[in-house]
Amino acid sequence: MYAHVTWHTYQRIGCVNQAAAKDVRLAAARAGRRTGIQVLKGAVLADHVHLLVSFRPDTRLSDFVRLTKTVSAYLANDRVPGAVRWARGYYAATLAKRDLAQVAAYIASQHKRHPDRIPAPSLKVY
Repeated sequence: MYAHVTWHTYQRIGCVNQAAAKDVRLAAARAGRRTGIQVLKGAVLADHVHLLVSFRPDTRLSDFVRLTKTVSAYLANDRVPGAVRWARGYYAATLAKRDLAQVAAYIASQHKRHPDRIPAPSLKVY
């Protein structure tokens, strides 16, 4: 099965910087290995995340999303306390195989569609 999954930050605040975006990608990869879900495409913006995933019908997508959100917030907030806070819930739409290319292109275009929501450079701590 395939799904397009999205979630956003609390009150759509653009709090995800480049370091936190890296944390989201790392957390999604870890959560995928743990839950058996494969991330095919992803885009992390300052206030929301898009993922295209592949999974077995007996896999709970909610476990993957919960783990990704929890671990990414933990990693980002360990670096800068209170930096990232996710809103409750997520959106997921299952897809037919024939729709994968179109959805992958849509996700790949997110930084062009939302240039004002590209994660800001991370501040260096000395």
